[in-house]
Amino acid sequence: MEDYSAVQFVEENMKTIFAYALARVSDKADAEDLASDIILAILQSKDKIKDRAAFYGFVWGIAANTYKNFLRKRNKNSFSELEEDIPYTDGILEELCSKEELNFLRRELTLLSKEYRECTVAYYFDGLSCADTAKKLGISMEMVKYYLFKTRKILKEGIGMEREYGEKSYRPAKFELVTIFSGSYNAEYRNMFNRKLPGNIMLSTYYTPMTIRQLSLELGVATPYLEDEIGLLEKYGLLQNLGGGKYQTNLVIFTEEFTNEFYKTASSECTEMLKNILQGIRTKLEDIRNINFIGCELDDNSLLWALLWMCMRNGHSRFDSSNPRYNTRDMLYKGATGINYGVDYDYLQNLEKYTSLAFAGYAGIDDDYAISFADFGVLPKKNQYPGKSSCKEKLYTALEDRTKAEFAVMTTDEIKQVENIISDEIKDMADLYVYLTETAIKVMRSHSPNHVSDLVERIVGSTIFFRTVGFIGGCAAESGAVTVPEDDKAVALYAYTSKYGKEKCFDVC
Repeated sequence: MEDYSAVQFVEENMKTIFAYALARVSDKADAEDLASDIILAILQSKDKIKDRAAFYGFVWGIAANTYKNFLRKRNKNSFSELEEDIPYTDGILEELCSKEELNFLRRELTLLSKEYRECTVAYYFDGLSCADTAKKLGISMEMVKYYLFKTRKILKEGIGMEREYGEKSYRPAKFELVTIFSGSYNAEYRNMFNRKLPGNIMLSTYYTPMTIRQLSLELGVATPYLEDEIGLLEKYGLLQNLGGGKYQTNLVIFTEEFTNEFYKTASSECTEMLKNILQGIRTKLEDIRNINFIGCELDDNSLLWALLWMCMRNGHSRFDSSNPRYNTRDMLYKGATGINYGVDYDYLQNLEKYTSLAFAGYAGIDDDYAISFADFGVLPKKNQYPGKSSCKEKLYTALEDRTKAEFAVMTTDEIKQVENIISDEIKDMADLYVYLTETAIKVMRSHSPNHVSDLVERIVGSTIFFRTVGFIGGCAAESGAVTVPEDDKAVALYAYTSKYGKEKCFDVC
């Protein structure tokens, strides 16, 4: 290598070399000494460079090596010995750094935002000039120099820091996105949270806005992989960009802490109200049986479970029509409107008696009949909806011989007669939904961050039916007005004629 190349480099980069030194030692005099050592080492090593294209990578490797020797001489830190006579290769960075330092460097590179990372990789790893880097990234050369300058400072500070990954990096939390929608099906949207990463991004940014860098540490995931996920969440409005590189979740999350407090707060009043409703229905069982529908001879407890579910459906319908403010829907994506909310816990682990894995206003049996049912978690599996084929068999048996009916089978007219008899209880059930909604809104306001406060009332009000089916079943059993059956017959369901028009099906909550 000709002498002038090394000399020319030193002359053109004198300020840069001094800035490099000053960024590593706080004292100006020490920085001047270090810069002098670096310049001397560069000039002394010029004969070791065999490839002109390797020049810039080599001299900055010399600078890094000189800095380590400088610190070692001053007994400020100890560094691994590096061989000075190392031939340049494409992997010069790995060869000039100890494994420990290389790991720190790689760690810090994974935390860089996209602009800084792409610029750094292009310049230092791909060996592009500032001009070529600017052309590749479509930015000005001044911006390239700015990113490189800032990156060196960021990396210097970061390499010396102890980083702690968040708990979600090794123990990802559970997150479920619940969507109640109408319109076209979007597979990308509906399957987005089948992966752990998007849900944990949502949970991490729920209470506190976070940058991608902060999320990277919290989740233990490099920023290049986070960027795509964040872009997808932004696309569907589930995550909002607050500016300044910070993101925050844009929906209400029903946390386990909220749910437990809601149950604790509402259970006593809910149980008492259900006791009065069921006792009121019990006093009317004779009038209900006089309608003479198939299954009217069932025991009181079996009928009460079925009538409780019928009362819930009608009571909520009355509540819903009286509270139109809860019925507004958002545009979720092209062709679909609805509402979203999140759930951050596995409700089967410790809240089973207040759950309902499935319920339906309409579950078709054949062209003429349908089943309406609720799988109250408080009931054993043997007393829950047995499935379409079993129900179909039991339905046909009852139609042939009504004395063998295991559940009520009604015509549309018979259902209307029953609803008229229990109209007062249906009104009381609507009042129960008012109480549950007001209680849930109050509790949610103490558990949700301020930025979703405008969403709380509508989301809670529009989802109260779906989220309390199992809770009402559990409170009903606790009231003592109904009991868990001793036999294996399914309760909390009834069949009805459907040829006059199918009813809306309530999906799994």
